[in-house]
Amino acid sequence: MGNPRSGPVVVGLSPDTPDRVLDEAVAMAHDLRIPLACVYVDETRVPIGEAPDGSVVTAPVAAAGHNESVTEKLQPALTEIAARIVARASEANVTVTHHTLAGDPVTALSRFAVDRDARVIVVGTRQPGVRASLSLLLAGPVASRLARRQPVPVLVVPLHDRSPLPAAAVDDETDDPADVPDPGDVLFGEGHA
Repeated sequence: MGNPRSGPVVVGLSPDTPDRVLDEAVAMAHDLRIPLACVYVDETRVPIGEAPDGSVVTAPVAAAGHNESVTEKLQPALTEIAARIVARASEANVTVTHHTLAGDPVTALSRFAVDRDARVIVVGTRQPGVRASLSLLLAGPVASRLARRQPVPVLVVPLHDRSPLPAAAVDDETDDPADVPDPGDVLFGEGHA
């Protein structure tokens, strides 16, 4: 058996991250007795280099004339979610760090997790809706892409209120196992993660 990862639990955040995702991330960090790294990725900016102090230099993706990044517009919401997770972590005696990255969320979260030897990445699924459907059409869900494209384990926290599939989803009349959904479709199919 190889060496276990020694880094933090990484949780991907957005301004509307549900409490359930925060709770799972804090609980996992507490149970493993390791820190929690909270990561927000600003998709409207891209990394273009590195400053002498090691910080990442970014530039806006938007056309010229936009002088306020989405991160600045969302700052009140990000501050609020940071306070929510700090309160939960404090109660659980978990150390928290906050990081803002730029670019594609999958690439940024993956690189961050690998660079820090993270134990796991925790993300939520998208709530159903038009925005989620458009996101699936364009790039696929972040959770699904993370699970398939990098080496750090991914915990996907479901956010829907649907009941799980029955243990035996076989047609009673034919007992045809072909009627049982493929586990890959259930885990990574559109609308699930």
